[in-house]
Amino acid sequence: MNFRAIQYHFHKWLKGIQESRFIAFYKSIGTWFRENIVKRKLIIFFSLLTIWGLLLGGALLSPESGETYSSEQLATKKNFYNGSGEINLVKQVYSQKTGIILLQFETDDSISGIDRGIDNSRLSWKLYSSTEELDTSMEVIPITDKKISVIIKNVPKNFGALVVDIENKSINASGIDVELSSSDDETAKVSSVEEEFDRVVQFWITPQNSKLEKEEIKDVSRESFAISEIDQEIKFQEGQIRKLNTSIQQLKDSISEDESSKKSLSTEAQYLENEDLIENQRSQEQIDNSIADKNQSIEKATDNIEIVKSRIVALKKKKQAVKDGTFEFPNPIQTVEMKEGEK
Repeated sequence: MNFRAIQYHFHKWLKGIQESRFIAFYKSIGTWFRENIVKRKLIIFFSLLTIWGLLLGGALLSPESGETYSSEQLATKKNFYNGSGEINLVKQVYSQKTGIILLQFETDDSISGIDRGIDNSRLSWKLYSSTEELDTSMEVIPITDKKISVIIKNVPKNFGALVVDIENKSINASGIDVELSSSDDETAKVSSVEEEFDRVVQFWITPQNSKLEKEEIKDVSRESFAISEIDQEIKFQEGQIRKLNTSIQQLKDSISEDESSKKSLSTEAQYLENEDLIENQRSQEQIDNSIADKNQSIEKATDNIEIVKSRIVALKKKKQAVKDGTFEFPNPIQTVEMKEGEK
């Protein structure tokens, strides 16, 4: 078949398509749109409006939609306004299968002046539901002086948000006013007594927070859970001792190298004079300072090892108390619905 024949058949095929009912129908629509400008604009407008309505409806019906939360509500590190300390939510996990939420907190006391967490007996806990009253309960399990684990049970799939309310009843003596006041001042300062919100922080737990991890958590007794958490903490503290011992050995090796360098400098100093001798002596002084700093670090690491050893002893005692039933757990806390003014 030559080129002219191919061209002939192609034009014939194209003409057939143009004359087909399908093409004719769309041609008639195009003609109608060109002749009816106002109606065309109305159709386009209502089409866009329909699409927008479908998108909006889909967003409203989506399970991910609903109330949004501020960055302040979802923050995992909170400071008490009265300056008594801070609480950090270091981990939050939800197990949909067992309906359990695990929260792990670390506290820091700013009143005592020592490196300790907030006294667990001074913390008061409440659990709120932001939407409706749920049949959930919360158990608070102190692990160490700084670490606290919280278990929330019977959490349904679509729980919306739970709010953990923590009150620190520790007294911050630095905020106590011991000065005389006039009657007018006293009237004005009736509210100067520490307000409750100054010693309360709230943590919002919601599926909308990307920090809420999803993984299975076994439904065990609080005693079994406490023992498991204590064992993990003991293992962590033992790792701290190994790390500190390694650091001490590295510092000792570095001191040996410094002493070798100083010995070489001392030998060279016998053949130096003027500026060269002064520079040599300066280098030896720098090495002496470096050795002194490293010895201080070794001393601090050694002290820290003793601190960690005492923590391990305390953890083992707590574990035994949990096993024999003498450890006193805080009472379980029931969920209450959060009032509008508290949200």
